[in-house]
Amino acid sequence: MITLTDSMKVGVPKIDAQHQELVDRLNAVTSMGAKAVSKEETQKTLNMLGDYIVKHFGDEEVLQKQSGYPKYEWHRGQHQIYIGEFQKLKREFDTNGISAKFTLDLNNSIVGWIVRHIKNVDVEFGKYYRSSRSA
Repeated sequence: MITLTDSMKVGVPKIDAQHQELVDRLNAVTSMGAKAVSKEETQKTLNMLGDYIVKHFGDEEVLQKQSGYPKYEWHRGQHQIYIGEFQKLKREFDTNGISAKFTLDLNNSIVGWIVRHIKNVDVEFGKYYRSSRSA
């Protein structure tokens, strides 16, 4: 289970709210492995998570472009890599359903990546964004 800690707060209300929603959706998916949930229900939850990831990344990128964030292209590239990893994991689920490998991959690659990304990359953007707004 992921908790959005103070070290993961970006300081941009819209992004922090979206990160909380993202964490909530990730927690919903990861908890399904421990429950007797149908493949259809898990697939529906994964689809909702995937849609939200794309929406959130898009909103974040708009703010980056508007503020002239110098690392925009690199940051956008990181988002694209993450979306690719998520899609790969989703295809694995579509083929094999919930398995120990799926759960392990979900926790190691998807959950771990998003936590590291928020703590390191998004927090850095938040500092830039706030300073660009006060200048």
